[in-house]
Amino acid sequence: MLGKKKTDSQAQDEEYYAGCLYDQQDFLRFRPAKTFLSHVSIADEYVEKIKKLASEGLVVYAIKQRSKLNSLIIHEITGRKDLPRPFYCHGMNMSFWQPLPMMLKFLWSSFRRRFVKKQKALQGKLAFLEREVAGKKSIIIHLGQSEFIKSRSSAEAIAALSKVQEKVDFPIFILPVLVAYGRRREKENESMINILFGQSEHTGPLRRLITFMRYSNKAFVVPAEPINMSHYLNENKDVPAEMMIHDLRGELIGRIEEEKTSIVGPALKSREELIGMVLSDAAVNQFITQYAAKEKKDRAAVEKDARRYLYEIAADYNETFVELWDKVLTWLWNTVYDGVLLDMEGLAKIRNVSKKMPFVIIPCHRSHIDYLLLSYLFYKYNIQLPFIAAGANLSFFPLGYVFRKSGAFFLRRSFRGNAVYSEVFAKYLAILLKEGLPLEFFIEGGRSRTGKMVLPKYGLISMVLQAYQEKYCDNFAAIPVYIGYDRVVEEKSYLKELTGTPKVQENTADMIKSGNILRKRYGRVYVNIGEPIIMKDYLETEEKPIDQMNLEERQSLYRKIGYEIVLEINKVSVVTPFSMVASGLLSHDRRGISYEDLTDVLNEFYEYLFTRNVKFAATFAHQEKAIADALNIFAQSKIISKVEAEEDEAEEMQEVVYSLEDDKRLNLEYYKLSRLSSSGYAGTPAHR
Repeated sequence: MLGKKKTDSQAQDEEYYAGCLYDQQDFLRFRPAKTFLSHVSIADEYVEKIKKLASEGLVVYAIKQRSKLNSLIIHEITGRKDLPRPFYCHGMNMSFWQPLPMMLKFLWSSFRRRFVKKQKALQGKLAFLEREVAGKKSIIIHLGQSEFIKSRSSAEAIAALSKVQEKVDFPIFILPVLVAYGRRREKENESMINILFGQSEHTGPLRRLITFMRYSNKAFVVPAEPINMSHYLNENKDVPAEMMIHDLRGELIGRIEEEKTSIVGPALKSREELIGMVLSDAAVNQFITQYAAKEKKDRAAVEKDARRYLYEIAADYNETFVELWDKVLTWLWNTVYDGVLLDMEGLAKIRNVSKKMPFVIIPCHRSHIDYLLLSYLFYKYNIQLPFIAAGANLSFFPLGYVFRKSGAFFLRRSFRGNAVYSEVFAKYLAILLKEGLPLEFFIEGGRSRTGKMVLPKYGLISMVLQAYQEKYCDNFAAIPVYIGYDRVVEEKSYLKELTGTPKVQENTADMIKSGNILRKRYGRVYVNIGEPIIMKDYLETEEKPIDQMNLEERQSLYRKIGYEIVLEINKVSVVTPFSMVASGLLSHDRRGISYEDLTDVLNEFYEYLFTRNVKFAATFAHQEKAIADALNIFAQSKIISKVEAEEDEAEEMQEVVYSLEDDKRLNLEYYKLSRLSSSGYAGTPAHR
């Protein structure tokens, strides 16, 4: 009797549905696709996150679009990364990608089911889904493009998962997943090229396939925060089932949208549209009318000047230029420099903030490379790229054109005496914030020539705060960032300026002449991120609301915020091996110092700084090697001389001596000052 009766497992094995995916793959159909699918990436941190979820319960993947391609991407990448692999896609026909025997069995089963009532066939699929999920097998569900558009398939799947969760003793984690075919910003008016090859959210299968094949090496998967079904059901046990399913689906879609926003940002208007928004702004129009009357000028002429200034200022963002920078800068950081040491925890803070509000990155300023560095890192780690305030001195041809296309907007060093320019520049910043676009500007204004932070400039801070006060945005975050270099590429020009040589205007010829930097090594770059200042929360702690402050009180507030940003940058700044070596060599009163004596001095420095809770660069994990590398680079650059004993001297008499000529002391002074004064603002007026 047992031989005739089929077990539940055997009955289950004989069920074939269009949504089934199998580990066994058809060579002729799947192999060409796998060539592209294998290019899709997922960050290691996300892999560990999914593995942790799988160790605690069952992972169900949720994607926004009803997409066979996205389903294949998840199936392939989970197999490649040894993650829970989905075996079924609810509501999607994956039969073309099934092995031929399975496809034929599905077609036969489907043919037989045509003679069964539709409702009964649907119940069979849902019962199949419930059995497999109860058996702790991962699946994929699609959510539909919007929570405001009903999706019967996703509602059925969520209801089935809820039903299973009430029966099993393990949590079901619904993991919303963003599948992106690159990180191009969406444009409101898309060109034919963008339609064929760009990234867009709501695309048809053909366009999605073309985009993916072209950009498969840039495609990536980002899981959002999962929802624990067990917890969710307990928290919503009094909510009607239909409403609970609707809300849960909306929450899952919202989490995917948050991830997308943090990566590519909101849809981007063209340069002309943004300029038009500034010129049509009610406050700008009122200003132009009043200014024309006051100065007894023709209003049309004043508006023409305003438009001309905006074309001088505004960025003209183009993804193609950003992608070119990616290749150039990857080469730069690994050729001229020995890589970038990045604060990953701080980067996670930026990513989390970017999901909720516009943000303003406010770094210190050491080098022209600063303009490129943060955009490069954001691009690499899938955070939306900021629009960067750059000095008008960098708008020279052709690099000015390239910078503008890469997201830079330009400002004059002084607005004094030009009220029209000041007004349209401030409103351009306000419109960028209104559009939800991130900004970046340097708290010091220009580059520090001494290696030490200079007093903060608060002109741009006042403008973004004014935009907030005038309700162009509900909130924004100011994020202090420390950027440090073992050595800066402008070292030689800075030293000339410190000795009295006038600063020269940047131009292309000077950039080309500086190509000799490519034959040198400049150590490492360090990027640390301070605690974000959530401006709405910050202003609520003030004694008086900002809109009730007089001019003097507002200016005092701007100064206070500027100094607090500087202090936060100092908190996350680091002492580097180069700064330590520079200080050790300068502390010696004679021209030469032996390696042993220098090591003793550096150990004393280290112990003292350690007791002062000063942050050290990650390279100090291998302190002896880090110090040796710094000494070697200084010696190769002929800043110091290395004198070694003759070969025929007795081994016990051999000694390495480092010599510093008087005319090279200023080179080291720059690096000493830039690192060992990390508490240099402890007594600033804002905090006395």
